[in-house]
Amino acid sequence: MMHFQRIENALEICSEHVRSLDPTNIKDKELETYLVAGLIVLIVSEYEDYLESLFIRRAEMCGDTHAANYIKKTLSQKFRSPDLKKINETLNRFDGTYKVSFMENIENSPEHSAWDSLMKARHAVVHKQGNLNLTLRELNQKYPLTKTVISNVETVLGLTARVQSII
Repeated sequence: MMHFQRIENALEICSEHVRSLDPTNIKDKELETYLVAGLIVLIVSEYEDYLESLFIRRAEMCGDTHAANYIKKTLSQKFRSPDLKKINETLNRFDGTYKVSFMENIENSPEHSAWDSLMKARHAVVHKQGNLNLTLRELNQKYPLTKTVISNVETVLGLTARVQSII
């Protein structure tokens, strides 16, 4: 499984701080909420960049620099807040079989649920759409599942996972 070192360092540091908080103290609970909000923004931002890089790597495989540049610019303009719908649309634009294969592995799975929870939490933080209802413990449980979604995109696109840590 791939490592997103920046995310994993932040999760560990925040977890250490939350362990030292008093769960019965309302201000400590509020502090945890702010930490979780920051972590969610960090995770989704790292995922946006990484997913975009995967699609660009796939485009570059065609060997046509001009086509790859076009795809790169189009992705940069349209691929933000990578919910599963956007991932599916992008996979489908490359090839319909990519989308089908991806959904066979992800649809209605715990990974799908974790990804949706992360995106919903991001919208709550960034767009103030709903409330942030995710604790650090829950985020730590969901995060490894969300990495599986990324891994499935790599597999579907025919890209090998990076062995080194992703910063």
